[in-house]
Amino acid sequence: MEKLVYDNFKVRIRQYLNSEDILSLSSLYLPLMGIDSFATYHALISLDDNETYTFKKLLDTLNIININTLNKAFYKLEGLGLIKSYHSSKKGFLYEIYPPLSFREFFDNELLVEYLTSHIGEIEVDKLRKRLSVKIVGYQDITKNFNEVFQTSTKSVTKTIEGLVKPGIKVENQDFNYPLFKLLSENILSEDLLDDDDFRNRIVRISYLYKLSEEEMKDVIVKTIEVDKDFEYASISKNACYVFQKKYQVDKPTLETTHDDMFIASNADDEWKKIINLVENMEVTDVLENISGIKPSVSEIAMFEKLINETHLSPGLINMMILIVSNEKNGELPGYNYFHKIANTWARAKIKTPYDVLKYLENRNKKKEETQKQVRVYPKKQRPIPDWYHEYTKQLQASLEKEKQMKSTEKQELLDIVKEMLE
Repeated sequence: MEKLVYDNFKVRIRQYLNSEDILSLSSLYLPLMGIDSFATYHALISLDDNETYTFKKLLDTLNIININTLNKAFYKLEGLGLIKSYHSSKKGFLYEIYPPLSFREFFDNELLVEYLTSHIGEIEVDKLRKRLSVKIVGYQDITKNFNEVFQTSTKSVTKTIEGLVKPGIKVENQDFNYPLFKLLSENILSEDLLDDDDFRNRIVRISYLYKLSEEEMKDVIVKTIEVDKDFEYASISKNACYVFQKKYQVDKPTLETTHDDMFIASNADDEWKKIINLVENMEVTDVLENISGIKPSVSEIAMFEKLINETHLSPGLINMMILIVSNEKNGELPGYNYFHKIANTWARAKIKTPYDVLKYLENRNKKKEETQKQVRVYPKKQRPIPDWYHEYTKQLQASLEKEKQMKSTEKQELLDIVKEMLE
């Protein structure tokens, strides 16, 4: 529901953030939702549960002029499970604020991991994932279990706590008919598993992520059982990704908002916007590592640092330059002078942003096409045949008739030679 500037709203904060929550928000969520939603979330967390506010206060706090921008920021927070929105015609809006998923919970969600990978790359995701594998060496774990401290079932209390503070990511895949999938898979999987809510949610989520049909998901399940010999969700997701790659000829699914967005990619963006978003949000070292598959050498890093310092081009422009040159040179990167020459060319063309580069390349290609259209292939200019030529050919023909031994083809060749000499 759209908000108006002077509409009232209240917040209900389910759990205040700790240091791990802040780290999760900045490392895992920020690339997915953009700075507008990130700032809006922090502004909401700072509000008092007992107070009533207007959206004008949020707009002033965030220095946002357009209420539509604020609406879109809320949509992304809702989609990521960080807030739940309610409305009353009498009381106004109510927002329940939830903490982000922990690192472990986030990486257990294949939907979020795939989208994060599409934004920051596998290298950065692997660095973040390593936080989960840090081991404590030289100590014995003496932590008491929940059931050793409290007189209740761990399972039920855990579910109660999760229900209070973690709404999770809700995905409704309207294109996927789970009852049909269940019917197709009833000879493969047990009825108890097919009726399990967690399994159902996982299947729906994976099918949504990789845009797979009921039949395709059934094939994924069969492959997971027969080839991988296990039934982990990670294996199901991996095999679904293989089908996705083969079906759509794309390595990874990417995250886009369903509405136009100034801060992250949306399905309303054109290809230019997607390219600009990529080069502006990657480090030069990451671009070098992604195009070659190996860590860049010290000399390569030093070369581009020198290029940035001497030309004062932004890292986004340098990233664009690396991608263009790598494409033109089939993955090979020439020396410093080559890149410096391009930098000078761009400077003379007053190129200051990646957008300027794309516009410059488009105009250059148009000029090439126009030049090619203007180039005409003119026929060979022929000289006028003299009047005496016809009389000469008659005489020549008469003399040739007398030569009975001359073949007809040879006659024609001779006439052609004479004619060519006069042209």
